[in-house]
Amino acid sequence: MKSCDLDTGAGRLRRGLKDVYRVWEEASEEWNDSASRAVFEEHLEPMAPVVKTALDAVGRMRQLLQQAQRDLEG
Repeated sequence: MKSCDLDTGAGRLRRGLKDVYRVWEEASEEWNDSASRAVFEEHLEPMAPVVKTALDAVGRMRQLLQQAQRDLEG
């Protein structure tokens, strides 16, 4: 049975979030006012816990799929 590759997508998601925060940090050197803070608080800041929840779910799904594969092969 062919196994699923969840790690690639999880890695892309993790790197994407890091990239967003890196670019935001660069942008905030030039754009640092109440509007920029509002953008950060309303759009960027909420991303981290959502991504963490998604990555936790991917990790759990990986475990379940690995167990199912072992059960089928055993």
